[in-house]
Amino acid sequence: MMKFWQPKSEPDSEGFYETGITAVSLLITPLQAVKINGQKVVVAQVEGRLAAFDSHCPHAAADLSKGELHRWKLICPDHGYCFDVRNGRVTWPEDEVYRLKMFDIIVKDGTIWVKLAQ
Repeated sequence: MMKFWQPKSEPDSEGFYETGITAVSLLITPLQAVKINGQKVVVAQVEGRLAAFDSHCPHAAADLSKGELHRWKLICPDHGYCFDVRNGRVTWPEDEVYRLKMFDIIVKDGTIWVKLAQ
């Protein structure tokens, strides 16, 4: 079950936004979505590593927060495109060059913080 958080709207001094998602909650639900300044961001945790990326599939704008996560492979719910959430690269189909829009992610006091691209 996907959780959807509504964070504070102001970034910290380094440009990171608090998501309201805890690192512990990602152990239970490893794919969660949050809306930051009108932009839906997906946060994923696999094997202790974190990733944050735009929720829109770069292929056809499907909502990736509704996709399936298998290890580091995220499967788009609309057309089955597969992405490696560690680097954003498409892994299937192999002849495509799409990439996820990735964001910097940190943990402060057990809470996930994301820096949106400028």
